[in-house]
Amino acid sequence: MDKDILSTIDSQLLFPVQSDRHIIFGVDGKFIAHSLITIMSIMKHAGSSLYHFHLISSEISPIDVVRLENIFAGSLHGLTLHHIHDELLSAFPTTELFTRATYYRFLAPIILHHAEKLLYLDADIVCLNPIDELWRMNMEPEVIALVVGEIASLQHQLAENVGLHDRRYFNAGVMLIDIKKWNHEQVSQHAFTLLSEKGKYFQYLDQDALNILLEGRVEFIDTRFNTINMLSHDDKGYTQDVAKNTCFLHYAGADKPWQEWNQQQVCHYYRDIYRISPLADLPYERPGKVQHAKRMYKLLFRNHQFAQGIYWRLKYFKMRYF
Repeated sequence: MDKDILSTIDSQLLFPVQSDRHIIFGVDGKFIAHSLITIMSIMKHAGSSLYHFHLISSEISPIDVVRLENIFAGSLHGLTLHHIHDELLSAFPTTELFTRATYYRFLAPIILHHAEKLLYLDADIVCLNPIDELWRMNMEPEVIALVVGEIASLQHQLAENVGLHDRRYFNAGVMLIDIKKWNHEQVSQHAFTLLSEKGKYFQYLDQDALNILLEGRVEFIDTRFNTINMLSHDDKGYTQDVAKNTCFLHYAGADKPWQEWNQQQVCHYYRDIYRISPLADLPYERPGKVQHAKRMYKLLFRNHQFAQGIYWRLKYFKMRYF
């Protein structure tokens, strides 16, 4: 199966580097741009460390390549693009929040079978501090990956939903994977099988599958390596910040910092990078759904922008009722 998968992937090395620190993203066309922000934030805090970045996608466009070249030109870091056929994972279930790209993480250890470790990251993450410590962590013989637990308030229910025994459920947005162990245990292949058989019953699709397959084979590390923030629209949500030692800030959930109706305190970490990135000339995402329009007009009223607030309140009623 590995050979069959590899035969469908066209890998393109754009910027070579001598480094054993591989960081990989699995993204659809919409999230390729946001992975640029994650990459730039890691570079910002890299110091003397060199990283080899990888993007797995079926939707890498010429403009994406140009933007990536702008970021990597003059840097010492490496970049490889892995183009896959769109129909490769078409048999697996998807939702509005979880597109086919959510399964690309299963391809990463197969593609990088020659390497020792890889760091898989979701593309809605910003790096706030150096991550060298993460790479220096030792793994016990039985451990296949280093992970961070889901939000504490969700742990028990998510674990119960998929039948975990120890009630510890991890977020798959940040995983440091021992590639040899992963491939020896055929985790990707078992995940594909499990999803084919039971994926329609999973709330979090590939993440549920990984929690089932890797129970007892992962080590939970400090939350600063995957600080999950669900953007909220109350007073606390607008003013709260993250700990100063946070390494990865993860904007989980449907609300994202690139959406115009989100201006919470923690959004500035993403937007500070955005403003100096190749995306700087692009506007933030505007409300296209009724719930987004509602959040937009409430934000504007909160900021005392009453004229625009009234405009978006009218838009909200039009979208809701007509």
